[in-house]
Amino acid sequence: MPSCRSLVRILTAALFVALSVLTAAAQGSDFGTITIQVRPPDADILVDGERWVSPENDRPLVIQLLPGVHRVELRSPGRRPYVTSVTVRAGENVPLNVALPQGGPENPPPPRTTPFQPSSPSPIVQTTSTQDGFVFAPDVKITEINHETSTLVGAYGGWVFGGQFLVGAGGYWQANDTLGTHLTYGGPVLEWRFLPTSTVGVNLHGLIGGGYRYADYYPVYPVDPVYPAPTGGRNNGRYYGYPYYYHDDVFFVAEPEAQVVFRFGSMVRLQAGVGYRATSADGLSGASGSISVQFGR
Repeated sequence: MPSCRSLVRILTAALFVALSVLTAAAQGSDFGTITIQVRPPDADILVDGERWVSPENDRPLVIQLLPGVHRVELRSPGRRPYVTSVTVRAGENVPLNVALPQGGPENPPPPRTTPFQPSSPSPIVQTTSTQDGFVFAPDVKITEINHETSTLVGAYGGWVFGGQFLVGAGGYWQANDTLGTHLTYGGPVLEWRFLPTSTVGVNLHGLIGGGYRYADYYPVYPVDPVYPAPTGGRNNGRYYGYPYYYHDDVFFVAEPEAQVVFRFGSMVRLQAGVGYRATSADGLSGASGSISVQFGR
């Protein structure tokens, strides 16, 4: 079994890799941008069906997107809508300056477009999407409990604000016993997403709550040549003595985790994480690795 020092080394190396991926993604040029100036300023802006909010003070909206063709739709009550497809290239900016004409949506003529000219010398700011939503993620953890390798199976879910901050709850239970120990725990979950629209990103994820442990086992005695344990028994080749032992207790748990995220579309993400489970019970704390799949926002 891995020693505590080995687990610490593995955890440190994994965290270093996660931070390296975040730095490389932040410094890379995997994205292009669309700069949108629309009149009237309160017009609805939809990019690939997702609604965006224009900055205040009539400043242009800057949206960071993956390379490719994106659908842009501009709408305002009492005015004709504008729909176009924009090709975005990595490291390049596409300006779009549109004035929506008065009138209904029937037979709309193409709106007047002009070369992009910022209406204010103020710095351009990027806004976030207003489409919040629910997310659900099955999760599997490999860890060490009572100095034995164990598997924890569970899930978490919650509400995502602005596509970046998750507030929810999760729970896990032990799939295999370790020296007769079984445990389950759960509690509130918080998650902060770095580069939430990037193909590869990093999350800071954490659970804090409580758990329940129970242990059932027979004491182990030297081999008895006359009355050995039944074949296939838990302590095979050893005598099952009496009495039968059982105890249970509750404990506090806090489990921070760093995750590397691989994004497959806007609604599916694969996440590989490393973390540390700190508990108030003996033998239950330790490093862990996890694999989860998020569905939703």
